[in-house]
Amino acid sequence: MDVHLRRFFVHYALLAAALLLLSGCTPQSTHGASGYFKGRALELAVASEQGDAETITHLIKDEGVDPDKIFARDAGIPLVAWPLRAKNLDGLRALLDNGADPNARAYKVVDGRRLGYNNAMVYAAKLDDPRYLQLLLQHGGDPNTRNSAGETLLFQAFIAGNQWENVKLLIENGANINESNRGTADTVLSWYTTRGGFEHAYWLLEHGADPTVLLKSSVGAPDRMLIAEHIFWGITTPDLLPWQRKCQQWLVTRDIPRPPMPKGIRDKREAFGFPTKEEDIPLP
Repeated sequence: MDVHLRRFFVHYALLAAALLLLSGCTPQSTHGASGYFKGRALELAVASEQGDAETITHLIKDEGVDPDKIFARDAGIPLVAWPLRAKNLDGLRALLDNGADPNARAYKVVDGRRLGYNNAMVYAAKLDDPRYLQLLLQHGGDPNTRNSAGETLLFQAFIAGNQWENVKLLIENGANINESNRGTADTVLSWYTTRGGFEHAYWLLEHGADPTVLLKSSVGAPDRMLIAEHIFWGITTPDLLPWQRKCQQWLVTRDIPRPPMPKGIRDKREAFGFPTKEEDIPLP
């Protein structure tokens, strides 16, 4: 073999070995962690997305890396939320078992107001796998957390494709079932009843949801029981009609009166070919 060619292969082999050694020392993320974290924080993020409990324990306990004080650069994502991005339950569990706070949150000041970025609870409420939210709740996650826009976790779970298991988890772990999201009568029960989701609505009624919450009307107009209006007068699919009747019976047995049919629901009933006269719509 030509001496120059031999030297080339020797240098190439040495370079490859160096690169291999370097790659073994540098955390390799498959979810873009290097764009958000640096140094030991990057190592912890990568370990969490890989479910490497041994490395997570070493970094937190021996190296003093504090996951509660590490947030993704410019994005405000807490490190404890990183394994949610990677969909790695073992990584999340290891962080929590080593003391990571599920409520850890970064803040910024805008126009003199202190605003919080989304934390792990917000991200978990939207996931279609309820195990992440359940794990955070088991480690002290606050079910009444609000997102960066001031919206409830119940609303996050609802709007993210109706993550019903997450809705139930939040309520069963202390979320205020009657807390308004952004406006009057803007509760979890109202979101389901206005969309004809009466099977879900019945579960909510049985777990303390208030159907008598008043919708504040404009000046001079009476306040309305929006939820009761939809339970009594709303339309739904045939498979959910029995659940609507169960909701109606629930209200009747508690002496909650049937309110007048509002024009909006009357127009909708007419458009879909349903009776529009109150006397033609008997109670169950």
